[in-house]
Amino acid sequence: MVAPNSPKSADTKKQKQTQHGQTTPESRSEDRGLVASILDRGETAHFRVEGMWCPNCATNIEASLRNEPGIKKATISFAGEQGRVEYDPDEADLESALAHLKGLGYQAHLTTDLDNREAERQQERMLLQLIAAAGFGMQVMLIYLVQLYPLYASGAFDTENVRNLQYVVWVLATPALFVGGFSFLLGAWRSLRAGNVGMDTLVSLGTLSAYSYSVYVTLTGGGEVYFDSVVMITMFIMLGRYLEKIGGARARKDIRHLLKLRPDKAWQRIDDEWQEVRASKLVPGDRILVRPGERVSADAEILEGSAALDESLLTGESTPVEKSAGDTVYAGTIVTDDALICRVTRAGEETRLAQITQVVEETLNTKPPIQRLADRASGIFAFGIVGTAILTFLGWWLSGTSPSQALLTAVAVLVVACPCALGLATPLAVAITLGRTAQQGILVRNPTVLETAAKVGRIVFDKTGTLTRGRLSVVSASVDPQTELSEEDLLCLAAGVEQYSEHPVARAIVDSCSQSRPQAEKFEVARGLGVSAHVDGRIQERVRVGSSRYLEGTEQSPLIDQAQERAERGETVVWIGWKEVTAGFIALRDEPEPTASDALRQLEERGITTVMLSGDDPRTAEAIASELGLSDYAGSTAPNEKAERIKEWQESGETVAMIGDGVNDAPALAQADLSITTASGTDVAGETSDVVLTRSDLTLIPWLIDLSRHAGRTIRENLGWAFAYNLMAVPLAAFGVISPVIAAGAMATSSLLVVGNSLRLRG
Repeated sequence: MVAPNSPKSADTKKQKQTQHGQTTPESRSEDRGLVASILDRGETAHFRVEGMWCPNCATNIEASLRNEPGIKKATISFAGEQGRVEYDPDEADLESALAHLKGLGYQAHLTTDLDNREAERQQERMLLQLIAAAGFGMQVMLIYLVQLYPLYASGAFDTENVRNLQYVVWVLATPALFVGGFSFLLGAWRSLRAGNVGMDTLVSLGTLSAYSYSVYVTLTGGGEVYFDSVVMITMFIMLGRYLEKIGGARARKDIRHLLKLRPDKAWQRIDDEWQEVRASKLVPGDRILVRPGERVSADAEILEGSAALDESLLTGESTPVEKSAGDTVYAGTIVTDDALICRVTRAGEETRLAQITQVVEETLNTKPPIQRLADRASGIFAFGIVGTAILTFLGWWLSGTSPSQALLTAVAVLVVACPCALGLATPLAVAITLGRTAQQGILVRNPTVLETAAKVGRIVFDKTGTLTRGRLSVVSASVDPQTELSEEDLLCLAAGVEQYSEHPVARAIVDSCSQSRPQAEKFEVARGLGVSAHVDGRIQERVRVGSSRYLEGTEQSPLIDQAQERAERGETVVWIGWKEVTAGFIALRDEPEPTASDALRQLEERGITTVMLSGDDPRTAEAIASELGLSDYAGSTAPNEKAERIKEWQESGETVAMIGDGVNDAPALAQADLSITTASGTDVAGETSDVVLTRSDLTLIPWLIDLSRHAGRTIRENLGWAFAYNLMAVPLAAFGVISPVIAAGAMATSSLLVVGNSLRLRG
């Protein structure tokens, strides 16, 4: 098959950099296999879950999985419709565990387009149930309004006409409950098998009690039947459930967009022609064609062509990025205006999109402490409501009220309670927030980060690569005349030492050497200070390249005044020397990050103290701080000193965030309450900080803080409403103020208010 619109001319290991150190390869994850239709990642299995109707379903699945042999921990996200289990591969039988879930009525499998269509079909089935409940329910209510209510009002309970009408409404109410209310009846059965009590249990107990009593009265005669309450409760519950489903789909919309970015198909060069293949079959080295309007199927290097790529859904960058031969394109991005021929560098689960998706999924499957507390509270609350309903029935009956009236009051208690609102309060808000952050180019590794970010009062910035672009260039080289070296000799001597380092300073020095670099051996790193090595040539001593603190005797160098002048201009000064000799220095310039000033200003407006701690010369740090309008800064700060400073602020009661390069600043990042790094290239999974910025835009930091504060307020509002509603509604129902029908409407409204409040986060 030959692809149309072909261009005119047709045809690893991840690494992390260390401070002035050698690149260290990280192990690449092994090919992942399909085990019982879930993604097996070592001792942790991640999967998507279908068939959940409410947060109690997630609790049922967790309880069921934890009872399986070898399953250590199970976490299910109702909002994300995803799950994760930690297991012992020698003891656990994942196939059996998932088969047991299927027996409960749930499906667990990988995320594919088929899964998304299944989710849509589930929403359609819920709509059909609502139509059944409403259709039959309206017929029941019509009979009640026109005939039964007037007859009951006149005292006629056992006439032939009343008995016939009761049989008719019984026939109509049966499909309204068992077809229209199938989802909550099934949910109650699942809860029973899992040993839990939830909202479905309460509603099912209430409706089945009223239904069973009404059937008994219909068969025996002599009383009023309450099929009207049964059908109205079912209709209100299903209406609320359907609207919750729509709201939940909107809450997951941003995340679903991320999961659907990677295309299924790709055009691959096979036997000198372009053939359409499954994108999952691509491997590094394959040549692919991406036509205008298509999504890139794998991370790849452009071989031929140039085009603008829309990376907005992957990085949050709104403007298309121009790329040409030699540039990297990422899976999921869209080629807008021309065709490209590329060579695949990373495919499948190794692509940047897959790494980002994995981070989002794992975060969704991690419950913050406030959600775990709400889950426990809702479980205890549901058991308490069952007890309250029993006491209500006994209390009214023993006080002389008829059994039918006592039963209706107990039904109202069961129906009005809404543990579902407690269960929805946190996960929907978290899902929406994580979806928004991912689309803006922010990866949050744990939902507790959102709570921490909202409390941050001080942010510590590294300089190089954070407040500055990190793309250094050599502007001058100054040599001590006593060394008898030329400027080029000095540059290449330093380049020989630095050639094994991936640090930005090292790369700039190596690139500046136009001659052949001398060979070096016994390379050593002094983190935060510099590097040293033995270099072939006339110098017999170990050559050191680094800060003035790393070399002895720079204060007596005749170049010290020149070095200070360079530093005052904001340039980075790197000294070269050996033993007691200071041979000279190299001056490099790093321009400030374009968004730094705006980000610092926004943080100050939010009452957050900003500090720059740099390992560079104090004069260089002062120059950059002055250019950015930053008043609090320090230079010549070693990584362990940064960590100590952060610890001091924490001991004084401050919540401190640290933003650095993730390697040189490792101690400070580990000490901080919130650590933020920028992921360069495709190294997203390799980052270990709390938050990873997938694009260089420091204004994302105040944006994240604003969103975290808003999310925190929303969760507190949701929980506050859920607790307040139940505290008010349950006593009113127990004292007979609220009828079962009104109780059903109030319960559905309570859940919808939580969903609607959470959806405001998408604004």
